[in-house]
Amino acid sequence: MIIATSFIAYLVCVLLLSGRFAGQLPASRAIGVAAGIIGWAIHGWVLYTVILTMPGLTLNTGSAMSFVGWMIAGMGLVFLIRPAYSGLAILLLGMAGLAVLLTGLGGPGYSNPGLAWPLKAHILLSAAAYSLLSIAAALAVLLAIQDDRLRSHKPTGWLKRLPAMDTMEGMMFGAINIGFIGLTLALFSGLIFVDNLFAQHLAHKTILSLLSWAVFGTLALGRWRLGWRGRTALRWVLGGFVILALAYFGSKIVLELLLDRQWDAGVF
Repeated sequence: MIIATSFIAYLVCVLLLSGRFAGQLPASRAIGVAAGIIGWAIHGWVLYTVILTMPGLTLNTGSAMSFVGWMIAGMGLVFLIRPAYSGLAILLLGMAGLAVLLTGLGGPGYSNPGLAWPLKAHILLSAAAYSLLSIAAALAVLLAIQDDRLRSHKPTGWLKRLPAMDTMEGMMFGAINIGFIGLTLALFSGLIFVDNLFAQHLAHKTILSLLSWAVFGTLALGRWRLGWRGRTALRWVLGGFVILALAYFGSKIVLELLLDRQWDAGVF
């Protein structure tokens, strides 16, 4: 029931901020923002009760996706500070609304009552990096759609509510740069603090994560040294994100849902 409440609050936020019912409701933006904050707060409480029901962390596939959605929603609420970014905030809050419905779905997850703080930091860094790179990927998709519409002289429709393409591209690279730093720290901490890495069904996850790190690192270098942008940059962003998604969630889905197994360490 509480998950449904969070979803409904997100839905009300998206509907009001997107202009639906704006003519019938006064101060629709204020009400929409308030609904988004309520949905985010309830979402956070749901994750707390599901993930931290006992000492340590219990993080199955659905809850991990929900946690990423919660962090993305937090960024969406920050974007609402500037009305010009409302279109982007609506997209992120809509993604969070879908993510909250995934909470608890999947296998039983893994719980370690004695989980040390370095591993907890690794998990948080991984989730933060994935969230930022998810936002970068979402921006890349929107930029690709905008570019296609402009090249084919098609109406932009709801895309008009998004910030200018140059602004969005700048935001995309900002998310990539910070996310890349977070991913670097997450990988470094994982290699140091996760014991018996290759004996815990984590080798493929680590290899894919390192490959994604290399892709985003190459993109950052190409942007800095060669001025990469436009379609070239978008391809690298989406390619790196797909590899990262396979590393983080592809591995969890295969282990938890198909093989009915869990990682033997508290990792994201």
